Amino acid sequence: MTAMTLGTSGLGAFGRKIAMTAVGLVAALGLATACTTSESGGPSNQAMGTVMGAAVGGAVGGLAFGTAGGVVGGALVGALAGNLVGRALDNQERARLAQATQTAFVSETNTSTTYTVEPTSKPSAGSAPPPTIVGARPLAPATTRADGSTCRPIELTATKNGQTTTETTTFCKTAGSSELKPVSV
Repeated sequence: MTAMTLGTSGLGAFGRKIAMTAVGLVAALGLATACTTSESGGPSNQAMGTVMGAAVGGAVGGLAFGTAGGVVGGALVGALAGNLVGRALDNQERARLAQATQTAFVSETNTSTTYTVEPTSKPSAGSAPPPTIVGARPLAPATTRADGSTCRPIELTATKNGQTTTETTTFCKTAGSSELKPVSV
């Protein structure tokens, strides 16, 4: 009985150490991107993506696991994912990606929905940057969970400046709602 208690307290200390490391990583990532600003002087897309990703990831992790560790882990994953997406896409591109995701979620086939987004900024010299192509493709049929929500895994793709980023996320919507929420990153 004593050995079991010691093992559990050791695991608790280990879990706290991991949580503190995760908090430190999120804080460092937030500080690193907080100093970056956009051309208009406001926070950069990368900084906003990090903050929003951490907030959404923390909420999803807390709801999914019901523990402080779930919140911290979700915030860490969300911050990293938000940082990558925020660095890569501007508002118009993210809006088109969200629109493609909505279309893919209700699609009856696994066909990709893509949009081409022309650059909004004028080049200072030289040729204009190439358009950004964003897309969403369902990977499996939608499923209904015990709580009545409908979920579907979707592959998100963005090609900007010749670099393609692909991420698979499961999106869910509650019964009677049209709002999609990511449940895995």
